[in-house]
Amino acid sequence: MKGGAQFALFVTSYLPLFILVIFRQIYENQNIIMQADFNTVELLLVLKKFGLSALLVLISIFGLLGCVLIFKNLEKDATNGDNVTILNVSNKNSESIGYIATYIIPFLFQNFSDWYELFAFVFIMCIIYRIYINSNLILINPVLSFKYSIFEIEYRKQNGQVKNGLIISRNKYLEEDSKIKIYEIGFKLFYCKKNM
Repeated sequence: MKGGAQFALFVTSYLPLFILVIFRQIYENQNIIMQADFNTVELLLVLKKFGLSALLVLISIFGLLGCVLIFKNLEKDATNGDNVTILNVSNKNSESIGYIATYIIPFLFQNFSDWYELFAFVFIMCIIYRIYINSNLILINPVLSFKYSIFEIEYRKQNGQVKNGLIISRNKYLEEDSKIKIYEIGFKLFYCKKNM
């Protein structure tokens, strides 16, 4: 996966946090909009209080549209994948719960009312993004869990080689000895087209 696709998946993994931050900023600062005359000073105040929310809305729209395009393209490209037989399978959907607890909940208690907190939020998100795209966290995504499942599998290729990796699949259940088609999207990361 290239940079735009990785960024879209990262954004969707943080979509619950972004929605909560947006609603919190609107709720805490709604009186500013109600009383604003929109002169230069008040526009700067509105930008300070709602700039992060506006940015998060734009990023979220990009992430959602990007995710739709990614999976539409993966579904089409996966027809060129490898046919394999599952030898061992482990469901990894529970990883999303740990992801929420570790990466999302701590941000809920931030106020985002001054420039330091905004800078700290953006700085931490940049660090998490770099970790995210350089690890297998790219498939650990609570939003994708609504439609897709994540499995760790050991599989046998048609030439007899035994390998392992993580797959994302529309199938909610996979069993040993199932025959599937997998399409590589990263190092030991695959998209599962369907049961064969």
